[in-house]
Order: sequence, then C-alpha cells, then structure tokens
Amino acid sequence: MTEVDNELFQLIEAVKHSKTYINYDRARITLKSDPELMERVNRYRDENFKLQNSVDDGTLHDRIDAFAKENMELSEEPRVRAFLNAELALCRMLQEISTGVVEGIDFE
Repeated sequence: MTEVDNELFQLIEAVKHSKTYINYDRARITLKSDPELMERVNRYRDENFKLQNSVDDGTLHDRIDAFAKENMELSEEPRVRAFLNAELALCRMLQEISTGVVEGIDFE
C-alpha cells in the first residue's frame, strides 16, 4: 500500500467516525426501515437534482416553487427532514475535504 493509499484509508476512517457521518448513517438507517418512504425520498432527491441542474428557460423559478409545494408534506416529515439535513451536512464536509486537498496541493 502506498503512502497516499494509507492516508486515504485513514481519512475514510476519520470520516466514518465523525459526528457528521454518524448522524447521516443513523438517519439513513431510520429512513431505510420504511422502504416506501425511502423510495419517495429517492424520487424527491432525483427530481430535485434534475431541477437544480436544469437550464433556466424562464420558468425555473415557477418550477422550483411548484416542486416545493408538491413535496411540502414529504419534506416536513421528521425522518425525511433529519435524513436530508444529515445528507447535506455530509456533502458539505466532503466538499470541504475536496477543496482542502485541491488548495493544499496548489492544483490549477
């Protein structure tokens, strides 16, 4: 195992033991205990991703508002809200790690 591989393993272990990941994993397991709800959340995440990455054809604001209204009940469900918040926190942590690596090696 190379030095970088070893350090990567150490980083992965640190992430897995972080409060952020533990909260995410706990929320994920809770949500997966209800397969129907998990399926709804996955559809929500997929639709949200597509919407956030779509080209603004002048109707984007209206489509985002409609999406929020259609999914208000789902997004207010405590297990869903806990999972989505934990997922967002984990994504932000992973982005910070990536940014830190790129900045730390002066990669252009």
